[in-house]
Amino acid sequence: MKVYLKDNTNSLTKDQKRSYTKLTRIILRRLKVNSNKELCITFVNDETMREYNSLYRDIRKTTDVLSFAQDGPDITILGDIIISAETAKRRSKGYRIEFDAEIVNLIIHGILHLLGYDHKHNKEAILMRKKERELLSNLNSL
Repeated sequence: MKVYLKDNTNSLTKDQKRSYTKLTRIILRRLKVNSNKELCITFVNDETMREYNSLYRDIRKTTDVLSFAQDGPDITILGDIIISAETAKRRSKGYRIEFDAEIVNLIIHGILHLLGYDHKHNKEAILMRKKERELLSNLNSL
């Protein structure tokens, strides 16, 4: 499983990058994602995230995470996850959790979107939240 992590904000330490990459691989294994898949996670600032959100979702404000799945039978790339480090930092303070914990939440959320989970409708949201809690619980037991 190849996980590429890019920090366009230059705000993450080497230890954080290693930790997020390792945890992402664990999450993908727990979800039984094919080991030949590749995933790219990019950290951006709010301005860049606002541009992506406007371009791809026609929403002219920032968001915490965006996921872009790759389609096709021969594609080894699972997709791309874009995370706003600034939004994650604000939300971690608001939720009174560590920044790293919020990033792990966003990585899980992004991966689940890549695998087809959604939260547009109540039933889908319940399933997605349940899977998120299950994965977090598994990670907390490490």
